[in-house]
Amino acid sequence: MATILQTCSCDQASEDSSVCGCDDCPGYAPLPKMNPFLSCGNQYSAAHGNFQHVISTVVPKNADGTPNPQLSTHQILFEDEHGKEVGAAVQKAKQCILQGAQLLRQALGAKQRTLVHCEWGQNRSGSICCAFAVLYLGWSASAAIRYFREQNLVERHYSGQSPMSNSAFNKLLEEIERDRMQLLSVMGEASPMSPPPQVIAGGPRAESGGIHFFRNAPEMRPQHFQFSVAQ
Repeated sequence: MATILQTCSCDQASEDSSVCGCDDCPGYAPLPKMNPFLSCGNQYSAAHGNFQHVISTVVPKNADGTPNPQLSTHQILFEDEHGKEVGAAVQKAKQCILQGAQLLRQALGAKQRTLVHCEWGQNRSGSICCAFAVLYLGWSASAAIRYFREQNLVERHYSGQSPMSNSAFNKLLEEIERDRMQLLSVMGEASPMSPPPQVIAGGPRAESGGIHFFRNAPEMRPQHFQFSVAQ
């Protein structure tokens, strides 16, 4: 289905660039090698795309910058301390990353257009997407991180761009890779996902607005809002 793009209301937006200083618009990057229904973005992304499933690690915002929690289907709120996490903060992040990956499996298994987002679309949301690839697609942590960085840098351009720069989260992904079979067993999801739908058209965001088309993709339907807030 086509993505509905809106004009960013950020005062720093200019006619010759999509860069808004700290946020780009619409602010998300597709991750087709992980799953053609999956995108990862910033706090404004849910307001700029027609997604069936939105996993939020911060409260999403409307295009005008006002918070709008109803843009989420699931909220898994945790902090990004840029690699300074220790102790309980690390364990909280790991719990949330694993919960997000599990929700991704459910949404993508149902072939739903899915967005994972945080404030900038770099570390928290990126770690959830990478954890999904490590747990359910059998990727190594390093391969998932490398691919996410590549997609972010190709598809998005904004000030302070440094995807997957949280060393504590990256270390957690290595732990998840090491303990993959045990984690899947505990979650009761030891079986791998079936191959994702085949991408049959699309192109770089600069040329196609990030629109992709899929075989057997479901029709869009109104979202039913459900909230799952990690404690």
